[in-house]
Amino acid sequence: MTVGHYMREFHDLPVFDFPAEDARVELPDAAAVAWRISTATYCDPGDEQWGPLFERFLKTVDTGRVRALVVGGWDEAYDTSSAAIVTALIGANDRLTALEAVFLGDMLSEDCEISWIPQAEIWGLLSLRDSQALAA
Repeated sequence: MTVGHYMREFHDLPVFDFPAEDARVELPDAAAVAWRISTATYCDPGDEQWGPLFERFLKTVDTGRVRALVVGGWDEAYDTSSAAIVTALIGANDRLTALEAVFLGDMLSEDCEISWIPQAEIWGLLSLRDSQALAA
C-alpha cells in the first residue's frame, strides 16, 4: 500500500503541523486542531530531532487544551522504534489533560515504508485517559 498524503483531519479536527523553530506562523487555538508533530525521518546534521521538537511544543502550546495529537515521522523511523515517542507522550500525561486521541505514525511512503516502521509497545498510551481520570 502506498500512502500518498498526510492526514488532513483527525478526531473531527483539522490537522495543523506544529511549525519549525524558525517559522513565523501564528498558532491556532490549542483545542481547535489536531496537532501534528513530525520531524524528518532521514535526518541531516542540524535537523531538529523529535524529542526537542516535542519539548518545544509542550512549552509553546496551551497543552491543557490539546484534544488530539498526530505523530508523524521521527528520527530515523526506518531504524528506530517509536519507544521514545511513546515514553515522551506518557511522560507529558499531566500536561495533556484534555487529550482524547493520538495517531502514531502519519508518514508517507517517501518518509518510511509502512513495513519498515518498528513500532514499540503502545499499551501505555491506551491507559493515559485512565491515569488522568485517577489523578482528577
